[in-house]
Amino acid sequence: MVNKQNILNNIQNKEDKILFSKIIDQLNFCVKNYENTFTDFLPILKYLEINSILSKQYIEQNIHFFGGFEDAERVVVGFFPEYTEPDEKSFPINLLEITYNEKYSRELTHRDFLGAILGLGIERTKVGDIIIENNRAICFLKNEIIDYININLDKVGNTKVKTKVLELKEYNIKTPKMEEKNIIISSLRLDAVLSGAFNIARGRVSDYIKGEKAFVNFVIEATGSKNVKTGDIITLRGLGRIKILGVVGKTKKDRVVLNIAKYI
Repeated sequence: MVNKQNILNNIQNKEDKILFSKIIDQLNFCVKNYENTFTDFLPILKYLEINSILSKQYIEQNIHFFGGFEDAERVVVGFFPEYTEPDEKSFPINLLEITYNEKYSRELTHRDFLGAILGLGIERTKVGDIIIENNRAICFLKNEIIDYININLDKVGNTKVKTKVLELKEYNIKTPKMEEKNIIISSLRLDAVLSGAFNIARGRVSDYIKGEKAFVNFVIEATGSKNVKTGDIITLRGLGRIKILGVVGKTKKDRVVLNIAKYI
């Protein structure tokens, strides 16, 4: 089993200690009882941290992250005995569809739906991604609270709503639209890539980075000199998001030709 105290001794933040303690307990329960165990929903930053921590441990158990769909920004960590393959169908995640009549309401936002759910006394960790589509929201929730919300949620703000429990297989996540293009940049530095991708001056990019508005793989990046790599997802808050597809080659002046996909 994983020595919890050894890991927690290297974590300074009190809230993170509590969170990671619970996660390690789930892992050790899986080890001891040979049963699948699952955490609550974690934001991307936290599951990247726990993945980094656990990767340094000798762990025979299979670990899988899943939020209900491939690009989820909040995920559940699943621990599976070493003799079993992780199965996304076994994750305790289901969907709640919330609909409303847009003729009698302003357009409801992510914050409106999340606020209404939390207003029922639900912990944030029980709620995953919320996808807004026209006059409805698709909410990814832990199974243990979905029936309670389905029964008790009848309003979002002042707007009357209807709810319906769906299985994951009943909903097809729309693939984000992406526009692929090549940009010519001086180097693979983050500030150079952002400047080329969004067609803005390096100085302005530096201001965004200093203002903690640049994210690499959903983690704040405060260093413009950091080199990016193929597969990185880079967000510049307020301007958009790109994915690094790879280096195509170099120009005669030794500048980098980089292939990116821009989310649109």
